Amino acid sequence: MRVEPLLILRAVNWDAFLKQLQAWLEVRKLLSREASWVVGVSGGPDSALLLHALKSLSDRQGLQWRIFAAHFHHGLRGAEADADAAYVARLCETLGLPLETQREDIRAAVEREGGSTEEVARRHRYDFLERVALKLGSDLVAVGHHADDNAETLLHRICRGTGLRGLAGIRDVRPIRPDSHIRLVRPLLGQRRRTIEQMCRLRGLELRLDSTNRSPEFTRGRIRHMIMPLLAEQLNPNVVEALLRLGEQARLLGTYLEDAAARTFESLVISQRPGQVVLNVRALLGKQRIIQAEVVRRAVSLALGREQDLSFVHVEAILRLAEDPASGKEVHVPGPAAVRKQYDRLEFCPLGEDEPPPELGIVFVSCPGRTLLPALGLALNVEIRELTREQMEPLFQNRNPLEEWLDYEAVQPPLLVRGRRDGDRFHPLGTPGLKTVGDFFTEQKIDPRVRARTGILCDQQGPLWVMPFRIDQRARLRPETRKALHLVLTPYSIRPPAPA
Repeated sequence: MRVEPLLILRAVNWDAFLKQLQAWLEVRKLLSREASWVVGVSGGPDSALLLHALKSLSDRQGLQWRIFAAHFHHGLRGAEADADAAYVARLCETLGLPLETQREDIRAAVEREGGSTEEVARRHRYDFLERVALKLGSDLVAVGHHADDNAETLLHRICRGTGLRGLAGIRDVRPIRPDSHIRLVRPLLGQRRRTIEQMCRLRGLELRLDSTNRSPEFTRGRIRHMIMPLLAEQLNPNVVEALLRLGEQARLLGTYLEDAAARTFESLVISQRPGQVVLNVRALLGKQRIIQAEVVRRAVSLALGREQDLSFVHVEAILRLAEDPASGKEVHVPGPAAVRKQYDRLEFCPLGEDEPPPELGIVFVSCPGRTLLPALGLALNVEIRELTREQMEPLFQNRNPLEEWLDYEAVQPPLLVRGRRDGDRFHPLGTPGLKTVGDFFTEQKIDPRVRARTGILCDQQGPLWVMPFRIDQRARLRPETRKALHLVLTPYSIRPPAPA
């Protein structure tokens, strides 16, 4: 895979800035006509300029992009945050762009979920952006991180004891969460903060600054306003560029290792479902140490359903657990996640108290559309797709357990999701014939706790998909299939209503 270098750009006027943005997007194949973008807009100069620039570029090049702004109110800064929300609304009205908003009480979320305010706020913000993208049918979410943000992140990770992957800094394009088709894009990552503020002044955009970024209460504020200036004064006036060069070298090597680990990962997986990944310990320990580390990072992120930065210490603790000949031990890592050693199995799952099995009542499924399955903590997204013969071939190789394709003509709506019932029978894809769902669970060695939390997608004839383990043979894609149902499960969490 060819990786483009991360350049530090210095635009001198608006035309130059837009040309740099266009070149950045073109290298990453993100200049498609009629693309749909969701832009996270906080009200700060970086995100406001990003929204303005994407709209200007689309208009100038005749790209006909559908651009949606999305503003997340964290409920942390009182009147200042309210003013930011009002500013974003005015900006969108001026640009003629639609706006999606949500307000949450992040302090209450921290009390419920644990973790730092910064971590919880970030997680809820990205959950919101993903929901907006799914709702609007967009697979691109743009946010305004820039080069100074990247350098600060690098320094923070170095001080915490990160591994090579963390040393690569902020990624310019990545899935918004593991295995998601929605990409998180950072088009300003090559621009310095001072350039962004200069462009805002040129375009008459208000420079609204978040007071918490200056507060020593938050790590980011201490790094930005205390540590970085001290390093620039005492050690290297070009400390930002120096950190970014280091990150670039780590990114080039990390990309190669990540690709290698992704290929290895598939051969090590015993089972994978929402909230759990199980790896073969013996096979894992037969790999090189650095590949072991990348596989472990990937497993934690997939089990949590989101990217999770682990320090070298946490990765080493997991690998020592894998090497321990004893069974039944576990370690806890940030996320929070638990990693358990059970004989030759290494199990990764979110850390939480055991809960009674949910009541899995009947939920009718929107077809097409997005259906929330609160008892399962999931959402089911359904699309009806026309397929050509050329498009069919790669679908037969799909190995993502959270994504399935069904022959539309073989399905008898309405669709619904419910829990398992005594006597439920289906023909698991790839097996000789009918069997009960209970027998299927037994043959697949599905943990009893997992069975009680498994939903079944049904049509008028019965089970279509025991989610996310196996579909029914009758609904499989065939070479002659020309219309299909595309099904994708995504994590979803119930939250209390936002304050008025």
